Amino acid sequence: KSMVIHNYEHLAMAAVFLAAKIEEHPRRVRDIINCFHHYKQHKEKKPIAPLDFTGSLYVKMKNDIIKAERRLLKELGFCVHVKYPHKIIIIVLALILEQKQNTELIQVAWNFMNDSLKTDVFLRYTPDQIGCACIWLAARMKKVVLPESPPWYELLDCSQETCTEISHTIMTLYTLPRPDPAKLDRAINAAKEAYELKKSFNEKTKKDLKESGTKSNTTYSPVPEKDPSKDGSPVEHHNRESGKAQKNGSDGYKNGRRKHSPSRKRYSPASPRRKNDRYSRSKKHRSRSLSGSDTSPRRHSKHRSRRRVSVSSHDESSSDSEAAEARRKRHEDKKRMQDQKRIQEKIRQLEKSKERKKERIGDASRERKSHKVK
Repeated sequence: KSMVIHNYEHLAMAAVFLAAKIEEHPRRVRDIINCFHHYKQHKEKKPIAPLDFTGSLYVKMKNDIIKAERRLLKELGFCVHVKYPHKIIIIVLALILEQKQNTELIQVAWNFMNDSLKTDVFLRYTPDQIGCACIWLAARMKKVVLPESPPWYELLDCSQETCTEISHTIMTLYTLPRPDPAKLDRAINAAKEAYELKKSFNEKTKKDLKESGTKSNTTYSPVPEKDPSKDGSPVEHHNRESGKAQKNGSDGYKNGRRKHSPSRKRYSPASPRRKNDRYSRSKKHRSRSLSGSDTSPRRHSKHRSRRRVSVSSHDESSSDSEAAEARRKRHEDKKRMQDQKRIQEKIRQLEKSKERKKERIGDASRERKSHKVK
């Protein structure tokens, strides 16, 4: 888990508190807090002062340690049965290799074993293999000859390649620089501030999306919404503006027959001929102008109608662009909400898989305990 979310000092105290319980040497939380507080003051070269056990700082720290202990047990699946490889070092060196009197070799192997706890070898190898690797590395450091025909480590299902890999991991630990606690604290605090900013930003965006979803309809439809002020064809809109629609009725009907269907945007050759149509009216005006009759007023009305139709078409195009922009925004909102739901579903599935894994670990531990009891 991240050190940004969980305090590493509280987790260290909780680990010591839990280990004391497991090894049947329980200690009070107050004693553990006092030891860590004294060690921190000594390391930071501050004047040694006892912690006030009646203040709010101690109460808060105690509650955090108890919560951290519960979190550790949850991550371990409440499986706290551990097989230590330290006993293997004593048994192998004393009984198998007959090195009981070589206390220096035993001490070096024991030190390698303690240092290996700082690495990840306990997650990748068995305790027997780690014990064999520590003995093999200590013998090479002290130039002690161990039997190789047959190899002694094969008794514990270990190979020379495994001993080499574990020894390389342990020796790599000594090449790493010592960490600076103050530098680590500054880096963790900076990461915490960035995490809090990101968390607040995500909460704000979720709140804004929820508010926008309640104000506007977030469902997207590919069919554009109808505007009652622009219902019908462009000719009807022009006639309605010029006052000619009042003769045909307010609903766009003439003599009981609808003049133009609002859903049809283009004129097809198979469509029936319409009266007062823009194209038929232009042909009528053209035929009258060719006949040589009084053309000046008609030509004037012709240009005026063209001008009005162009204005209405411009208004309609602007309204269509606004409607398209609104639909695009609704579509983006819907897509964002779907992405958030998908992420929440993935998180839910991961949590379920973790719970199932913990259940399997718990069942396996119970089976091992029942087998030992039998």
